[in-house]
Amino acid sequence: METTVGSPSVPRPVLVTGALAALVTVVALGTALVLRPEPGLSAGAEDAPATATSASHTGCGDEPCRVLAQTGVNGMTVELLADGDGGMGRLRAGGPGSGTIAETAITTMGVRLNHDSLRCVETATPVCLVRGPHDGGMVGEVLVWRGDSWRATARPYFSDAGSITLSNVTGDATPEVIVVRHECSRTDTVEECQQAPVLAEVFDLRGGQAGCTLTYGSPGALRNWPEVEVDDSELTTCP
Repeated sequence: METTVGSPSVPRPVLVTGALAALVTVVALGTALVLRPEPGLSAGAEDAPATATSASHTGCGDEPCRVLAQTGVNGMTVELLADGDGGMGRLRAGGPGSGTIAETAITTMGVRLNHDSLRCVETATPVCLVRGPHDGGMVGEVLVWRGDSWRATARPYFSDAGSITLSNVTGDATPEVIVVRHECSRTDTVEECQQAPVLAEVFDLRGGQAGCTLTYGSPGALRNWPEVEVDDSELTTCP
């Protein structure tokens, strides 16, 4: 899907995120199998049930799935599956013999997954980020393991600077989402925005804003770029 950028009076990250959020809502409403959330992780009542697939249907479109990336989290194997061009993705928990598979939403937006698309964090409850390039930046979605199924959190994330990561920034029991974006004025063109200073914006798993770092002249100035790390002490009110 191509994202059309409208009037320069609205910053590009806001336009793209709004369009992505609308698509995620449509995907969530079309879920064939609704999985009830279980109490525990404070990912929010807004969590959308991830689209689930049965153990008997584990292909990726018209192709067999291939494992793009694999990691272990809390003793559980997590695999990102995809078709040949990364245009359809699934997240599997428990290894090849498991039927616990959820479809990813961002591939319906035109995102192509690759070997760098999966990040998971070891916390009391497994949390994984699925991400991929889109429209010159990066789009990511967060899925939380609750009970025995994946739950998609309430919103997608778009980084016009091309970096979305998971990290425990605030020191609580759950990770936060770190999104690097250009700090653009409302009158900047898309080209001017890409040359603007950058900052890291931090969100909790509900999609609420936890704060922002100061601005930097280039993305490479952020610590551990492109897998950006942020400390709670660096956060201030977002501009």
